Amino acid sequence: MPETTETTSRRKSGFDLDSMSAQELTALIEAAEAKRTEKQEEARNALIEEFRSKAAEIGLDFKTLVPAAAGAPAPQPTGRRTRRDAGGSVAVRFRGPNGETWSGRGRMPRWLSAMEASGRKRDEFRV
Repeated sequence: MPETTETTSRRKSGFDLDSMSAQELTALIEAAEAKRTEKQEEARNALIEEFRSKAAEIGLDFKTLVPAAAGAPAPQPTGRRTRRDAGGSVAVRFRGPNGETWSGRGRMPRWLSAMEASGRKRDEFRV
C-alpha cells in the first residue's frame, strides 16, 4: 500500500497527531509558537547585526539609517491629526413623516430621495 503525504509528514515530525488528546495538542501548539517566536527574534537580531556591520563598513551610522531597530524611538508620523469629535454621534437634521432620521452626512436616505422625487423640498424635513 503506497504511503500518503499525510502519513509521511506524520512520520517525519515524530508526532502522531491523531493519537494525541486535545490538551496535548494545545501544549504542542503553545510550545511550537514559543519556539517560532524565539527563532524569529534570533533571525531579526542576526539581520540587524548584519546591517549594523555593513553600515559600519561603508562609514554610515546605523542609528540614522534605521532608528527603530537601533533602540531609538520611531519618528512620529506627520500629516493630518484625527479630529477630537471623530467617532461621536451627530445631531439629527432631518426627520421623515414616519419618524425616520438623517444627520445630513453620508448618502441621502431612500425616504428623503423619494420625497424629493415626488416634488417635496428637503427643507420641509429639517429639524
